[in-house]
Amino acid sequence: MRKTDFKELLTQHVELYDALLRLNCRRLRLMFDQIEDLNTRPLAARLAKQVMLLARSYGVQEGEEIRIGLALAQEDLAQLLGASRQRVNQELKGFEREGAVRIEPTRLVVLSKDKLLAIAER
Repeated sequence: MRKTDFKELLTQHVELYDALLRLNCRRLRLMFDQIEDLNTRPLAARLAKQVMLLARSYGVQEGEEIRIGLALAQEDLAQLLGASRQRVNQELKGFEREGAVRIEPTRLVVLSKDKLLAIAER
């Protein structure tokens, strides 16, 4: 969108100023939370939190399971968390052993939100 068109839109719809300000504040809070997590929490806790966030945003409930509908490679998860793909893979396998998730070729399935939450709070 061109800058002039955007300014015209804001002039016509003043309520967008407030909505955009709230959106920006929310994004800043999320960014500060991520920076704090990166500096203070172990990888397992950060990964569990990220998987829960993905399940909330992209999850499809199938009985007791939540299938994350977003095809996200372990490399992508690693980049989100500031870790290596190998470490993310190790942690996910640990989650799988604990019965929190099931790893499928291109998807993650959350088996137990409670177990993920416990890992996230460690």
